[in-house]
Amino acid sequence: MKRLEWQADLGRIVIRFSYDPLLVAEVKMIPGRQWHRDQKLWSVPLGSAGEAARILMPLGFEPTAEVERLLNGEVEGLAGIGEQVAETAAPSDPVSEGWSVTRLNETVRDALQRSLPETIWLQGEVLEFDRNSHRDHIFFKIVEKVEGEDRPRASVTAVLFQGNKDRVLKRFAETETDLTDGLQVRIQVRVDLYVLNGSYQVVVEDIDPTYTLGEIARRRERILAELRNRGLEQQNLSRHWPLVPLRIGVLTSPGSDAWKDLIDELRGSGFSFDVALYGVHVQGERTEAEVLKGLEYFEQHAADFDGLLLVRGGGSRADLMAFDSLPLALAVAQHPLKIMVGIGHQADRSVLDEIAHSEKTPTAAGQQLVQQVSGFWQRVRDQLSRIMIGARHRIDRSQSSLNSSRSQIARGASLAMLEQRRRLQLVASGLESSAAGQFGEARGMLKASRQWLSSATARALRVAADQRVGQVERLQTSACQQLLRQRERLAVRQVQVRGADPQTILARGFAWVRDRSGRTIGSQAGVCIDQEISVRFVDGVVDARIEASRSDSSVGLSSR
Repeated sequence: MKRLEWQADLGRIVIRFSYDPLLVAEVKMIPGRQWHRDQKLWSVPLGSAGEAARILMPLGFEPTAEVERLLNGEVEGLAGIGEQVAETAAPSDPVSEGWSVTRLNETVRDALQRSLPETIWLQGEVLEFDRNSHRDHIFFKIVEKVEGEDRPRASVTAVLFQGNKDRVLKRFAETETDLTDGLQVRIQVRVDLYVLNGSYQVVVEDIDPTYTLGEIARRRERILAELRNRGLEQQNLSRHWPLVPLRIGVLTSPGSDAWKDLIDELRGSGFSFDVALYGVHVQGERTEAEVLKGLEYFEQHAADFDGLLLVRGGGSRADLMAFDSLPLALAVAQHPLKIMVGIGHQADRSVLDEIAHSEKTPTAAGQQLVQQVSGFWQRVRDQLSRIMIGARHRIDRSQSSLNSSRSQIARGASLAMLEQRRRLQLVASGLESSAAGQFGEARGMLKASRQWLSSATARALRVAADQRVGQVERLQTSACQQLLRQRERLAVRQVQVRGADPQTILARGFAWVRDRSGRTIGSQAGVCIDQEISVRFVDGVVDARIEASRSDSSVGLSSR
């Protein structure tokens, strides 16, 4: 049986037919059609009667008399068909008896359902969802807000029944986002009135996750555009890290995995990080207010810190919305400390990720800090290595110069001895030639003076030998003296080089005093009361604060 009939309690035209998927598809083409689960039937509003007849009557549907008169124009609208039905129906609730509350609520409900489409797409912000998300049936609110104002302009109660709960939430979770308070959503709802207490509500049938993601992206872009207009988008991002960022402030949840991962990374580095934790919520409605207070605290104590970290553990895309806030963005952009955030995911970014130094995880943020300090330490080691290499080169050059001088002296002495030997040989050769030339003429005299000549020759040879020995001894003495002088100079240079070694200076009892910016303090005039200083000894560093200062030129210096 295929019929189109008027049903007074619904105030609609009911379409009756045995189940046929082809007929169902045709019915769904009629504007305002509605499926009634409890009665297992379809209905359409009076305004769609003509369209329903056009589509269904060619398929064998027959209208009842009331519907046929409506289609023929014999009655007009709901009032006309109501009067027609009233003429033939006995009054079930005379006016004299008054209306019951149930009848009133049911009538209002039916009027609402008749005046609206079966379902509508509703847009607004989710509130009070988090506190009820554990229930079988989730009651929450959809509110309309004016941008820049926290107070809603309008709100409506929404209910996600258990039958639709898993399907709707699962679909929303496919976008890696959890449905939570503060999200802008587009939901398909059926308007209803709960007869028991007369409350007006909307029943959630479906949800459009892509709308929420688009709203999140648009919200972030609006905040970034505002920062660009104020010239603040790159302000904190362009700040440089201090030379050695060891004094670090942290904004995160105490006892969280984020805090544990960060502190384990810093402790494992071997460097003396001084970390101060300011505990805040990093998800939920309290996040913005608490993080703003934490930023204000570190701004007031900026002189005590080298940088600030804002970190959190994993979570959904929606969790990042707490950090897509214009007040938070302004506070971070204008903060006097360099800020590093580790609040994102592998694929998602918040506004704070765009305007501050961004790392994906708390561990990565800790590694970045360790890398900064490690880089400075390596530069110090490289500088010390260059100093040591330079000193070694100077010592090697001095040693080479000394060896060269020693070789030159030795060669000079050898040459002098050879020259003296040659001269002696020439003298001896001359004496022999002179004696041979005069031998014939002075043979007689030779015999007489042989003894004298032999004696004179012996004396002359002894004198020449003595002279040669004296010259050799003088050359050797001179060479030794020059060698000693060169050794003494080398020793002095080695002492000077060792004395210039910073570690040697510190080992003698001296200390290296610097202010917090790393500048060396060379005199009492260079400090002021309450100034924080760093004192390096040979075996470590002492951080101190100046409590008193005095000038005393009579105090002597001692290496003890």
